[in-house]
Amino acid sequence: MNIYEWLRENAKDCPEKVCLKFRNHEVSYGEIARMTQALGTALRKTGVSRGDHVVIVLNNSIEFVVSYMAVVGIGAIVVPVNPSYSPRELKHILNDSAAKVLIIEKNKFSNYEKIRDDVSLEAVITSGEDGDFYSWVSGPAQDICEDMAADDVSAMVYSAGLTGYPMGAMLTHGNLDHNADLMRLCMNCGRDDTTLALIPCFHTFSTSVNLLSMLRYGGSIYMMKGMDFKELSHALSDGGVTAFGGVPTLFFGLVHHPDLQDVDYSRIHTMISGGAALPLDFYTAFKEKFGTDIRQGYGLTEASPVCAVNSKHVPIVPESIGPTVPGVDARVVDDDGNDVAPGEHGELLFRGPNVMKGYYGYERETADIIKDGWLYTGDLGYMNEDGYLFITGYKKEMIITSGFNVYCREVELALNSIPGVRDSAITGVPDLMRGAIVKAYIVRDKPELSEKDVKLAARKNLASFKTPREVVFVDEIPRDAKGKALIDKLEG
Repeated sequence: MNIYEWLRENAKDCPEKVCLKFRNHEVSYGEIARMTQALGTALRKTGVSRGDHVVIVLNNSIEFVVSYMAVVGIGAIVVPVNPSYSPRELKHILNDSAAKVLIIEKNKFSNYEKIRDDVSLEAVITSGEDGDFYSWVSGPAQDICEDMAADDVSAMVYSAGLTGYPMGAMLTHGNLDHNADLMRLCMNCGRDDTTLALIPCFHTFSTSVNLLSMLRYGGSIYMMKGMDFKELSHALSDGGVTAFGGVPTLFFGLVHHPDLQDVDYSRIHTMISGGAALPLDFYTAFKEKFGTDIRQGYGLTEASPVCAVNSKHVPIVPESIGPTVPGVDARVVDDDGNDVAPGEHGELLFRGPNVMKGYYGYERETADIIKDGWLYTGDLGYMNEDGYLFITGYKKEMIITSGFNVYCREVELALNSIPGVRDSAITGVPDLMRGAIVKAYIVRDKPELSEKDVKLAARKNLASFKTPREVVFVDEIPRDAKGKALIDKLEG
């Protein structure tokens, strides 16, 4: 099997059907398939072959879809990366994955130039104005579909987990095949649907729910390159959107932004919230104002990502992430790995065809998170007697901001590398729009080191969403016997 077959078959059966929609542009399945075949052919001539890694640093665009499917089509492994990542973060991923090719937006090319001498690549392809992407897709277009096994890796998405350094979560063709079909199994979506891809497609939630599902069914994807409330109003009112997945802050905006008050949601039959916990007041406000439900779900990168959702086949419990999706089992265990009774709190575990193959090159870390086939999520919660799951906290030290995971250890390592910083600890501060923002406590050796200095230095090493928005200087950071920062004492 190869998930590229979805695109190939839909291009054969309905070449004129719209695959991608933008505000003023539509692209057919036939056009996408031709560009994908041409890029795959060119990558093969460059030396990219089965099992090689290709890093793509692109926002939502035609180029993202073509690059993603061309790479998996030839049996290589796509490594999607957030374009806001710093040169330091990009260098780690390029070297850790031993990438052969980098596909990057021209306006982010300077990030590559800063690390050019520290990485080894066969080719760099640039998209956007003055980029060379379209010269790569204008050549011969041969059939590129490599015969793959369900257990072969198709995508590798970097996640820091508990370690403080990002590791590549290896997602197989079978993993993504399972997750891409959940929009049909759980939400009754199919060929006549159009999803809205507003969440960046380098995020596994958007990849599976908004992008791959429609490529699988032969539906359409309305793509937005960034948040623009007027364009969002157009997409929801006149863009044909019938289903989409978004983060909680998006639904807050739908309720409150003046440009979105006249949207008729009756034509949109499915709205899913994921990436972070959906506050009950967000759900209630949306339901009262528009008379439509938001279906909360849950996932994590290591599970491709969806594990549970309030599907259309069960009653909605707004506070819950829902029961598990088809084919996936769940357990809740105590610190010793023993199952707890319904209603009792513990760590959530999942098992099923969605669980990753492992972390690339990190066998010990893989063994720590996958035991006897069960994925230990590091998320705390409980299951009620009806099988609904509830998230109550995190065993792992993590902050979720605007749907993105920020791992405390990774940020603290970056802060501690700043000259003049002796020690640091970070925490999340509740924020109405983002869910939380990053706050840092800093012990400094240099009295002249300012909050601005820390933020600027951190931004050079971290993506913008990981960079502290608040910095507080303290004399020391109290810690427990295991070295964990006692944030309550700092805030007290």
